[in-house]
Amino acid sequence: MKNPTTRQRLQQLASKLGQHFIGSLPGSCPLCGTATKGQHFCPDCTQDILYSMQTHPYRCQHCSLALPDQRSCPDCTEQALHLNKIVAAFDYTHPLDSLLMRYKNGLQFGLAPAFAELLYRQLQYLQILPITNSCLIPVPGSRSSLVRRGFNPAAEFAQQLGKKLQLPVEHFVLRRHEHHLKQSSLSRQARRAASAGLYYCSRRIDIPHAILVDDIVTTCSTLDNAAQALRAAGVQHIDAMAIARTPDTFI
Repeated sequence: MKNPTTRQRLQQLASKLGQHFIGSLPGSCPLCGTATKGQHFCPDCTQDILYSMQTHPYRCQHCSLALPDQRSCPDCTEQALHLNKIVAAFDYTHPLDSLLMRYKNGLQFGLAPAFAELLYRQLQYLQILPITNSCLIPVPGSRSSLVRRGFNPAAEFAQQLGKKLQLPVEHFVLRRHEHHLKQSSLSRQARRAASAGLYYCSRRIDIPHAILVDDIVTTCSTLDNAAQALRAAGVQHIDAMAIARTPDTFI
């Protein structure tokens, strides 16, 4: 039997998400409801979720952007990134975008350890583990988003990821100015302009390596400006990790 395509796998996930989402129940897969150890995705759902990130033929090796063909990555060629590598668990496309929105806006806190487990699997696949002599630094959200949601999705994810990777999490060294525009509705170019100077560090950082953590990477502008702030504070080597990466094309 022929293996299912990426689109077919996403359709299967969409069906599960629409019919069986029970993320509030402990000990079950957040997608299909299968009994699991802890609140993680079952092996079948894990394989389907990670499939496109691990098999899509055209992907930037620097920022993990899925490309439609063998073209240059727009996010890496149009700006000189101040970080080394970005790793994400899965592509931010339907139906996984809906799953992530349930985490961010639906108070599905239990998804944070499940997402951390997914990224841990991706790091294993890329043979990046173990990671030592580093720390995780979550990207701070705006004050209005924090009030609206009641939590910072990137910080909660970083906390769970830190447990998996056995790395400390520094929640307060990276700060955000509050006068910038909301970026979710902006174009690629506008996002870059809006995020310039968005972040700063509250003190000098005496660590050799830092890993920025965010929930969704769209154009790399947010992470790049956060990395600039860390470099200005003394960090020399910076990578980034995220739950999802917005693809350059529908895959």
